[in-house]
Amino acid sequence: MPTPNLRLDSWKEIAAYLKRDIRTVQLWEKKEGLPVHRHTHTTRASVYAYAAEIDVWQKNRRPQVDTELNPSDELPPIPPQIVSSAQPVAHRRLTIYAFAGVLIVLALAAVGVASWREVRRQRELQERLGTLAVLPFEDLSAGPIEGYLADGLTDDLITDLGRSGQLQVISRTSVTQFKGKHESLPRIAQALRANLILEGTVSYSGRRARIRAQLIDATTDRHLWANSYERDFDNVLTLQDEIADEVAAAVVEKLTGGAANAARSARPVDPAVRIAYMRGRFFWNKRDEPGLKEAIRYFDQAIAKDPNYAPAYAGLADCYNLLSVWGSLSPHEAFPKAKEAALKALQLDPTSAEAYTSLAFETYRYDWDFAGAEKSFQKAIELNPNYVTGHHWYGEFLGDLRRFDQSIAESRKAEQLDPLSTIVGSDLADSYMHAGRYQDGIDELTKILTMDPGFVPAHRYLSEAYGLAGQPAKAAEEKEKYIQLSGDTGAFRVARITEEWSSGKKTEAQKEMKDLLKDPGKGRFDYFHMAQMYVSVGDKDKAFDCLDKAYREHSWWLVTLLVDPGLAPVRSDPRLQSLAQRVGLPRK
Repeated sequence: MPTPNLRLDSWKEIAAYLKRDIRTVQLWEKKEGLPVHRHTHTTRASVYAYAAEIDVWQKNRRPQVDTELNPSDELPPIPPQIVSSAQPVAHRRLTIYAFAGVLIVLALAAVGVASWREVRRQRELQERLGTLAVLPFEDLSAGPIEGYLADGLTDDLITDLGRSGQLQVISRTSVTQFKGKHESLPRIAQALRANLILEGTVSYSGRRARIRAQLIDATTDRHLWANSYERDFDNVLTLQDEIADEVAAAVVEKLTGGAANAARSARPVDPAVRIAYMRGRFFWNKRDEPGLKEAIRYFDQAIAKDPNYAPAYAGLADCYNLLSVWGSLSPHEAFPKAKEAALKALQLDPTSAEAYTSLAFETYRYDWDFAGAEKSFQKAIELNPNYVTGHHWYGEFLGDLRRFDQSIAESRKAEQLDPLSTIVGSDLADSYMHAGRYQDGIDELTKILTMDPGFVPAHRYLSEAYGLAGQPAKAAEEKEKYIQLSGDTGAFRVARITEEWSSGKKTEAQKEMKDLLKDPGKGRFDYFHMAQMYVSVGDKDKAFDCLDKAYREHSWWLVTLLVDPGLAPVRSDPRLQSLAQRVGLPRK
């Protein structure tokens, strides 16, 4: 009922009567004619209203959907300097939402800072602790499980300790070279550039297995931790998983004072499957065409025995990725197979750093989705900060995008984790060459060939490095070594054409060019390399015609458009810049 004698003597009383906030009733007065009266004093004006008038107004007013605020929607007061009472509610809401957005951004920034601090803490911890090498566990008695337990323990420990993210752990590829070799720990530590060594033995008595493990500071030969485990091995897979988990947890706690960050999958794996997989990785690491094909055979064996074994699919993906590099398969043949295998691996194991790395490689070299590839590389490294190939291929990716400092940093990280890997060192040299640091590349490759004089890719890289550094005699010497070792007589045909043309032997150069034109897509020489050939003889129009054909054939070499030395003379040509844009290469 109307209350004609009730007078409301302030905005506060009016708002309380209407069960709204002050800003809402002020808006109603301005926009909808809420009956509010003012009495002017000498210094300021005050407001008042009669409840009866408000009741009549409220009964007759038409609700305004845009401005109506329910009691539950009322917002806290905003200081006058942010929004005046005369502003429309829609504007106030935008201001409030913007303010809330700022708070959200600040909150996310705080999370980002916290994450960055955690990353920095992990890095500082790794720098303080140094590098750990898990030497192959030794089987002392050639027990009934044929050494599977010793090898499996070594692999699982490298995986568990690497995934923890709290330690820098040398890869299996490097430590395997010391299997069965009884060399002094200081020498092994020096070769692996590690200051911590974890080693162990496995022996058997009846149906009991005894595992001994010890952690040693290689710089002082001081034993930091040791333990012995005895278990029945009715189920060797369960035994292996249990012991690996316990040893890894003890080592992390001893070195860091905390628990391991990540746990390994508890899914048991048939030792025969694991061995087939490891043999596949052995041949894959040879990085040549016969090795890759042999690796595929072993990965297929692993999958035939266990169709749900994710690592074998990631291995297949890596093989098909690299077969495209060797030219054994066209991009349209190799990369779709690589993608299919990588996605299958991720379906089986969403935490697989190997599968994310395989997918990233295909994504940038075939899909030309550079942003998507970088996300997958970063996800792989997040899942396993010690996965060598993740850092290795991410370094190549960054080099192709001309982010040279980051490229070298990632390549160096890969080398720290796998110091005896010839291919990792060779691609670090390639990162140096992309950055114009030719002597650093030469020094790195010389070191690689000291370790393994027969490593074929290093001779090719070194020939290119000497050529870029202005040392043609040494470049020719390394070229001959490469041809002798690989049997690949076509690898330097473009370089030979360039030499013949520049030395005045144009007839010979033209004949060589005609031979290439007869079968332009064969092997590792596609239209991209023919474009280099035409650039070398100064025929830019034909060079760009070949690059257009390479684009139509989806040559993966196009990701190197902005860094390939053979295209340096046309780097500033608008046609090259346009092609780079079509490929999707980000502008520097």
